[in-house]
Amino acid sequence: MDWKLVLSIEHLKDLCDINGRAEFYIILAGGLSRSGKQIHYDRISSKFEIYNEIDGTWQSDLSDEQLQFKTIIPEAIEKSSMFFCGYQLWGI
Repeated sequence: MDWKLVLSIEHLKDLCDINGRAEFYIILAGGLSRSGKQIHYDRISSKFEIYNEIDGTWQSDLSDEQLQFKTIIPEAIEKSSMFFCGYQLWGI
């Protein structure tokens, strides 16, 4: 699968709103490094759940506003540095 550029928070929500987690990479340091993230968005609760592969941490129950202040995701989208890579189903 080809990587797809994430265009906005709404686009991110559409990519994450499945029965599983969507996999993403944020390109860092001009492409010298990347940060892997597994993200699920629940439209019923309007909350994000994020697994940060770089350090093995979880962030859960994040609202849109919390996403702005507790993650680098909005900045990465703004800088065209966040890419969708595929899906990982729960439990697999």
